Amino acid sequence: REMVLTLEEAIRRGRSEDPGTRDPHEILRGLGLLAANNQVSRAAVALFCKNDVLYPDFPQLTLRLARFRGTARDEFLDNRQFHGNAFELMRRAERFLIDWLPVAGRVVAGQMQRVDTPSLPVEAVREALANAFVHRDYAGGSGAVALALFDDRLEIISAGGLHFGLTPEVLFQPHESRPWNPLIASVFYRRGHIETWGRGTLKMLRLMQEAGLPAPRLHVQSDFVTMTFFTPGIALETPVKTPVKTPVKTPGLVLQHLQNAPNSSTSELAARLGKSVSAVERAIRKLRVDGRLVRIGPAKGGHWKVVK
Repeated sequence: REMVLTLEEAIRRGRSEDPGTRDPHEILRGLGLLAANNQVSRAAVALFCKNDVLYPDFPQLTLRLARFRGTARDEFLDNRQFHGNAFELMRRAERFLIDWLPVAGRVVAGQMQRVDTPSLPVEAVREALANAFVHRDYAGGSGAVALALFDDRLEIISAGGLHFGLTPEVLFQPHESRPWNPLIASVFYRRGHIETWGRGTLKMLRLMQEAGLPAPRLHVQSDFVTMTFFTPGIALETPVKTPVKTPVKTPGLVLQHLQNAPNSSTSELAARLGKSVSAVERAIRKLRVDGRLVRIGPAKGGHWKVVK
């Protein structure tokens, strides 16, 4: 499923030709992920493996998530660990941030509903997450991607160092793209998760500045790279526990996602929400009939507009 989703998204974005088949072996061939003698490459495992093939050979395909009280690593409010392919772990990380990142609400004149804005730019955080999975060191069995959330900052940590003479200072200036894992980077680019030509860190910097927040900080220490996003003046609160958890229906989930990522395709929505493509398509039809969702532009190259 993950391979087919990647191919269809790459075709939609004009980053891959349609091979006319959805055979997994042929998809891997088209993505350049078959090694000698048509063997599945280790990059393909990192991108598309299922959980039942992780151990004992791939324990490094791990994501660690933590929410700490205050500004030090003294007390956990939440602590989770997951294993899986890079795309599955990205979704896990995003859902964790949805659970924990605060949302600032403000009332706009002439509107009945308040406008909710995440405390950090969604696109900047997503770009940093993707970079962590693309550029990390997959060689060591103990490596991982980790998120550490504090009252005043978010740290995104990946195993490995900077290579090819790159430094934190260089990465926040115009520079050439030299990914440490070029096969993984190519697939993430085709799927639309990262920018090309070394623009990712510059995009994060621009988005933080536009949001009126401090520039992100990149730090390298002890074979780990840490990207830090600061949220000054915002105390992150523990999610409020309710006796009965009312599930959000698919149309509501679709609206929530499209408000932050209006360029998403139905297949991408289905993957991120954990729903079938048909369920997402039904939700979109209902939202359009109800006047809560409008398509701007063509099916390819257009975007969705959430109507308040």
